[in-house]
Amino acid sequence: MKKENKLRDLAFGKFAEDKAAEFYISKGYAIKERNWRHHRIEIDIIAQTGNIIVFVEVKARSGRDMSAADAVTLDKMKSMARGADAYLKSLQGDFEYRYDIFALTGDFDDYSVEVFEDAFVSPLLR
Repeated sequence: MKKENKLRDLAFGKFAEDKAAEFYISKGYAIKERNWRHHRIEIDIIAQTGNIIVFVEVKARSGRDMSAADAVTLDKMKSMARGADAYLKSLQGDFEYRYDIFALTGDFDDYSVEVFEDAFVSPLLR
């Protein structure tokens, strides 16, 4: 991939994460973490409303041939679940939690957003 394409993709990913944070804030959530890391695991956004912690995977796609949400693989779900487990264990108290996918498709000027709340059950619990 050419350097300018990579830089554009990184900027578009950050743009999508900014839009996701704005979305959750507009719904009354507090953004607890962005790009939270635990070992080799990264969770894009961790938000909270009341007693509910939301682990958000942000996906951005410039092409319209594949839904951004379709890019969340089983391996990514497992990684998020391991990260969520570590994060929840670090908190004081008992929290409910869910996994959301924030999918942005298009470009900087013309995009659509789909939010999949409670997008999947932890694959570690199956």
